[in-house]
Amino acid sequence: MLAINRTTQPTFLGSPRRGQSTSANPQNYRFQAMNYLWEGNYEQAVVALENVALLPKGQGFAGEMYLTQLHDYDRALCHLTAYDASTPTFDDMIGNNPVSYLLGLTYRSLGNHAEAISQFSRGIDSLAIKHGSKWVNYRHFVSRAVSYLAINQPQKALDDLEKASQNYSRSALAQYHRGQALKQLGRKEEARTAFQDASFLFKALRVERTADYQEDESNPLYEPEIDQALANLKP
Repeated sequence: MLAINRTTQPTFLGSPRRGQSTSANPQNYRFQAMNYLWEGNYEQAVVALENVALLPKGQGFAGEMYLTQLHDYDRALCHLTAYDASTPTFDDMIGNNPVSYLLGLTYRSLGNHAEAISQFSRGIDSLAIKHGSKWVNYRHFVSRAVSYLAINQPQKALDDLEKASQNYSRSALAQYHRGQALKQLGRKEEARTAFQDASFLFKALRVERTADYQEDESNPLYEPEIDQALANLKP
């Protein structure tokens, strides 16, 4: 096992030949990009992603990879915006998320919280109006709440976090940000309870999964953050 762990694997989930293929095939370009990202060969990953972006629907995949893997938010915004503009009346899906959500994360990462909230709301509101808020992914409520907190609108953040907790009652992430919203509102005792709930749920999930488990890679949360939030509320 030690020998295997110390050996660099040649490709990402597949054969070397497929990862090195130069055939103008959408799947080959996508596979190349993922393989290069897995290897840490970011220059070649960018070349492969730009090839993907030239293909139909490829800009969505490229934008998502720039956002989530390379954290190149300017390129992510460029590709996601172009992908979204291709069907202006429809909020296309990219993987498991609508493009509006990925655009919201991108704008948030660029510090534009007002536009981030606008994009998050596109996906959240359209689904909530049609089917009810219980059909909305709780992480989407959390992400919008984070932007509300960043621009000092804690009541709107709290409303979103209440809905997030209803959709997933075991979310340490929702409880942590709920604590932050309550703290901004001056409701310190309720904030302390929320942070304590976050700490309990974080530990429970860590036992069930792994030590480095994250509920949401787009909204990472670490135990010292929860501990510090509790310490800051001490008399």
